[in-house]
Parts: sequence; C-alpha cells; structure tokens
Amino acid sequence: MTAEVFGDRTMDTLEALLRARNMDDLATQFRNAVNELGDFYCVMGTMPKYRPGGLRPVLTTYPRAWIRHYLGNNYGRVDPLLRRALRSMTGFEWRSCDPISGPAVALTHDIFDLGLRNGFAVPIHGPDASVFYASFGQRENARTMPLRTRMALSMLVSQYYERFQQLNAAKGTDPTSDLLTPRECECLTWVAHGKTSGDIGDILMLTENTVNFHLKNAQRKLQCPNRISTVIRALALGLISV
Repeated sequence: MTAEVFGDRTMDTLEALLRARNMDDLATQFRNAVNELGDFYCVMGTMPKYRPGGLRPVLTTYPRAWIRHYLGNNYGRVDPLLRRALRSMTGFEWRSCDPISGPAVALTHDIFDLGLRNGFAVPIHGPDASVFYASFGQRENARTMPLRTRMALSMLVSQYYERFQQLNAAKGTDPTSDLLTPRECECLTWVAHGKTSGDIGDILMLTENTVNFHLKNAQRKLQCPNRISTVIRALALGLISV
C-alpha cells in the first residue's frame, strides 16, 4: 500500500472490516489488509488493565513453535511491550520501550532470533478495565517503521476493535463459557505452560492416556487442528488463563 494508503482503497478496506459477518470473516479481512502494508507477524488480544501477563489472544500469525515457546517460558509476565501498552494511550514502536533487564533479556534475544528487530504496538483502553492490544513484528531490516505504515496499522486496529466489540455484543451470553470440563481446562492450562502429557499426568495424578483423552476432547469441542491452536482459542474465549 503506497501513497494511496489514505485513499479510496483504504476506505474500502476499513468498510470491509465493519461489514464482516463473523469473527472468522473479520480476522481474514484484517490479515489481508495487514499483508498489503508489509511483512509482519501479528498478535492481538485483550488483557486486564492492571495485570501484566494476562493477554488472551484473539488472532495471531506467529509460528506455532514460537507461540509454544513464548507460553512455555511465561514470557507474558515479563514482556516489556505488554507493560508499556498498559500505561500508553497511543501506538508506539518497539524500540521506544524502556531499557530491557532481568528475565526480559532472554525474551529479547529470542525475538531477535525470530528475525524481528522492531515493530509497532497499538493499545486501546476500554471502559471495562481492559486493554485491547495489537502488536506487529516487522520482518524487514529497517531501523524504523514509516509513519504512514504506523498510521495505517492504527486505523486498521481501531476498525477491527469496533467490529470485534459489535460482534461480541451481538452474541450476548457466550455459549462457550461452560463448553469445556474443569479437567479439560486444567490439562490445557498445563499445555500452555509447556508441559507434555506425561508431565501433566504426573502433576494431576492421571495416566498419560487419560490426559490425552481430555486434550483430544477439548480440541474437538473447540474445533482446532492441534494442541497449540486449542490453547490459543481457549485463551481467547476466556476458558483458561496463564
């Protein structure tokens, strides 16, 4: 998207987001729009305003192996981007965060190994003590992200959030709130912390086959192809937390 970023084409894109019929349609429209702006990894979700590390993803394009690594190392609790988003009212480049120290150093090194040197984050502070958070990792070797790109990403996130809220409101009471059994939620929570079926069996005093049974049931109920996507969906629905 070049000089026309604020022209008719962009207005068509923003309108398409507002016309999305469901969450899947909204996610597809959003990913397509972001791909036109550049080569990014993206994650979006909601988190409590006063508790770092409580991000519940609703959309991500990061590799599954990275998501597993991030969750297994509890990086959400030390992620400087999440901490900055909780107190920032405007979008910010990753490089503008406070100096990194302590456990966050390992996270920074792992992000560099993933090929990301900079990015852009957009926080939207809601009225219900929550923050809607979107972050775009730049997969291009550039010292800074062009202003127009940052402005376009901010607009896309704002429009996504508006339609996201509308679709959630239209659903009313969430029919998935009691979709998983307590044991299925328990097993998924340990998967989010990087535990294997054998590890979970030892922790919960279950056989490995029983753990796999619960995880397969959760995967089937949430209509996900694997464990990691099941964890992400359960987090997004608020069925588990990490």
